[in-house]
Order: sequence, then C-alpha cells, then structure tokens
Amino acid sequence: MTVHPTSNPVAPTSRWMAAARARESERPDRLFDDPLAAALAGPEGFAWLERMEAAAQSSGPGLYPVIRTRFFDDFLLKACKESGIRQVVLAAAGLDTRAFRLEWPSNTQLYELDLPEVLDAKDAVIEAAGARANCERHTVRVDLKETDWPKALLTAGYRPESESVWLIEGLLFYLTWNDVHGLLEKVSTLTAVGSYLGLDVMNTGLFFSPVAWPMMAALARRGATGRFGTNAPEKLTAIHGWETNVTQPGEEGANFGRWPRPMLPRKIPGVPRSFLVTARRT
Repeated sequence: MTVHPTSNPVAPTSRWMAAARARESERPDRLFDDPLAAALAGPEGFAWLERMEAAAQSSGPGLYPVIRTRFFDDFLLKACKESGIRQVVLAAAGLDTRAFRLEWPSNTQLYELDLPEVLDAKDAVIEAAGARANCERHTVRVDLKETDWPKALLTAGYRPESESVWLIEGLLFYLTWNDVHGLLEKVSTLTAVGSYLGLDVMNTGLFFSPVAWPMMAALARRGATGRFGTNAPEKLTAIHGWETNVTQPGEEGANFGRWPRPMLPRKIPGVPRSFLVTARRT
C-alpha cells in the first residue's frame, strides 16, 4: 500500500525519509530497524531517494536522515527513561514510526501531530500491516501553521503542567522565519520547566553554497522549497526559554561510526551545515 499525495508539497518528503529508513533497515550494521518504512515509502518514496541522491551526488542525503533518526531515537528514550517523562510529542510526525519500533517505558503517551490526510494514509498502512504501538499513541490531525492547533493537542489529553519531550524533525527548513518562531513560541507555552525539545535546522550557508544548489533545486522543483536557516541555533531556542546543546552530524554523539568525513569547525564560514539541537526548558 502506498501513501497518497497531499496538497501540502512538503508532506511527500516524509516518503523520502521513510525510504532512507527502509534502506538502512536492510543493512547488517543498521542503526535502527523500521519494518514499516518500506510500505510507508512506497515506490514514490524510493524514487525521491534516488533523485535526491543523484542531485546531491556525494553529500549523502540518504545518510543524514539515518544519523538524525538514530540521534533523536536516543534523545527521546533517554528523556523518558532517565528523567521519568511520559509525554512525547512529535510535531509534523509525517511517517514516523517511533511509536511502533522503540521500546517505550510503560504509560508513555505519544502524540503525533500532522495534517489529516498524512495521518489517515499512514494509519491505513499501519492497519494493513497489523502493527501495534509500544505506547499509548494519539494522532492529532492539525496544521501547525494554524493558530489553534494547541487546543486539539490539549483535547487529545496532553497535560502542559507535566514535563514532556518534543521533537520537531525535518520541518523548520521549509518554514518562514515567522512560522518558525511562531511554532517555537507555542511549544514553549505548552511545556513545563524541565521539559525537553529536539529539532534539526540548517545553516544559512546551505543557501549560498554551490555544493548544495543541485539538491535545493531538486526540492524546489517538487514544491518543497527551503526557506529557513540559522547559524546560531543556540540563540534560536534560547529566546524561547530553552537551554541548548548543538551537535553536527559526524561529531561525537552523532557519528555512530558511519559519517564519512570530519566536520569542519563552525568558525569556518561558507560551509553548508546541519545542526541537531537538543534543549531543556528553563
């Protein structure tokens, strides 16, 4: 079964990510196992992966989501197991399958936020596979660009007075500056002190580097234009009340023996970069 198209041009990128997870799951040295990924990706997802890799040539668009997936897997589980958090929110969850493939502590409440058509198609694949979640999974059908989505989350049972861990993965790159800060502001109002936040973001150098232009153009042709980047992810989250750690793929904690090249120090300008951000609410 394939996931049907959506009117949102960014939503189909989740099929590309699912294809990357499916391919990783076939490796003997895989960093995670995602049995649902191939069905969720469908032929279109694998076609996306092939096109993006051809456009990016040696920059490895299939490896980045693999490193990112494992990095945030570890982050989410650590927040729950070491801090006792039992509320997990996946903003723009797309075709994420963490509810099914990770071993969550008992009583974990996991909320998936995304467009109705995305979650409906995803649930059809999951039902056909007979998969069962390893937590209490709640799907919240919302558009994160709208102002009233927090109400839907609260209605689904989320308790803002209790600590939580949030993940915003693969989304901010496609939003405008105003939308990024509007989203982070709402997340901050919904989180108690001691809560955790994970997100990934690109730097502004990505928009000006000839190395990245083929891939940026390939995304734009499919309606998924990149809009947002920052060279200071620490400041991005700090102004919304978060104490932040930033890791680049390939650095310690985000290498897993797979990243093929050393990371250049951040002080070197003009280099396209991606940042894996983890933060705690202060």
